[in-house]
Amino acid sequence: MPLPAPYESELRALERRYVSWSQTGPLRLRYLKIMGVNALRDDEPRRSLLVQSLAEDARQITDDELDLLLTSEWRARLTAAWLIGLDHRTQFRDRIGSLLRDGPLMKAGAGYALALARFGQHSDAALLATCLERRLSTPEPFYEQHFVIGALLYLDERLGTDHAWDIPGRSWRQPVAGEEVRERFKDYMKQLCAFADECMLRTSSEPE
Repeated sequence: MPLPAPYESELRALERRYVSWSQTGPLRLRYLKIMGVNALRDDEPRRSLLVQSLAEDARQITDDELDLLLTSEWRARLTAAWLIGLDHRTQFRDRIGSLLRDGPLMKAGAGYALALARFGQHSDAALLATCLERRLSTPEPFYEQHFVIGALLYLDERLGTDHAWDIPGRSWRQPVAGEEVRERFKDYMKQLCAFADECMLRTSSEPE
């Protein structure tokens, strides 16, 4: 169902502000910078520009604006999930978990997985495990399972849990990543969470 005109106009403005444009020329099309593991690939000075802009926007964007972005297409959802994760907006935990389990994924699923990994609690690991149970039990391709599995393995390691122990041994309705891929994506998620920490810590320590 189309949004009412005022909300549609606001959504388009938010997409220009946070998704496609970040007020610094080299960071146009921000969603491309945070898609997959692209955030790990920039060298200076682009890396510092990305770090600064993400942290500033994660602190500045309102919950209502994030809510609206999460109703849009995958680019907006991906960006919203990143900003939610960076600023630890745990009030979005259930919303993110629901989108990850039941919503359209496309390329936004990696952002949802990052947000839950950033929250870092047992409830977040449970949401990731529930998502895998739901998605892998259906015949529809789950293209971003690698990020979800990586996030779950990362949280299992941090929390001392074993939610992911039976992933390779179950009879699923679609192929599951092999051990090498699972471990690689666990490392990617660890690096992405460290990058998110860098964003928030570096900017919070800078003099005003």
